[in-house]
Amino acid sequence: MGTTPALNQPVTVYAPASVGNIGPGFDTLGMAVTGMGDTLTGVLESRPGTDRITAITGAWTELPTDPKLNTATVAARILLDRVKDHSGMKITVSIQKGVPGSGLGSSAASAVAGAYLAQELLGNPFTTDDLLEAAAEAESAVSGGYFLDNVSASLLGGITVSNSGMRQSFRFGTLPGLHLLFLIPRSLVKTSEARRAIPPNVPIQNAVGALSNTAGILTATHRQDADLFCRMLIDPLIQGYREPLIPHFQELRKQALESGARSFIISGAGSTMLAVTDKPEDASRMGEALEQYILRNSLPVLVRSSTIDNEGVRRVAPSHL
Repeated sequence: MGTTPALNQPVTVYAPASVGNIGPGFDTLGMAVTGMGDTLTGVLESRPGTDRITAITGAWTELPTDPKLNTATVAARILLDRVKDHSGMKITVSIQKGVPGSGLGSSAASAVAGAYLAQELLGNPFTTDDLLEAAAEAESAVSGGYFLDNVSASLLGGITVSNSGMRQSFRFGTLPGLHLLFLIPRSLVKTSEARRAIPPNVPIQNAVGALSNTAGILTATHRQDADLFCRMLIDPLIQGYREPLIPHFQELRKQALESGARSFIISGAGSTMLAVTDKPEDASRMGEALEQYILRNSLPVLVRSSTIDNEGVRRVAPSHL
């Protein structure tokens, strides 16, 4: 590949958090969200040694600073090694984590940001599919499986459809008018633990219900029908098995629905929960009611308002290493 690398010139990129599954679309649908995401600043250098991570800030849990173990630098290195003229180059990166809790695609956001950082530093030699593949491979190293729902949403923005078996993802579109309220417990749920909660065989009527509602979500997005979208956010297939893993799920669901939520689902594998409405007045009332309930009962839960992020990963104003 003939490229013009940006040697010794810091570049900063941002990759948004995301909701995997979007309720019934298990391992298939993804949605990028505003207000939460990872920011990477990196520089490409001609030097001996290895890639470096100088700092990780804002993380809820301890994350590896070894560049061979962090999804951001793993994804970047996959792409750097593909450009033979510059495979000997090294990157130095700082990571500002802005994805709280679990269930919002934290490792995927880092992987997407790392892949896009390499793209920018190398002069944009890669296709979108190249970036998707590198990010997915990096995330699979830590998640224990090759899943595309979070990485595709963080990369492409909006609502995405993925087929991990075919290793393909597509941006389907976006939907204005949705108000998202995330409830993010301090306690985390590992993806591997959440997957173990799902039995190998499920009732066929539950599978059919999930397929129908997934198709309904895509129909609602195509029609730009936020009301239909909210009505289709019911997961009869997976959510029931995972609810017991999430502290305070039932009581928070009850409070959300009573205060104006149209739907209440698990975000990704959890523990983050998502209340959704298409009515602005209900969104405001819902947020205030849930914050008051959480404060009154001293629940270790963070409340964050959001909408769909329509941009996906992008270059942003420079930061300092």
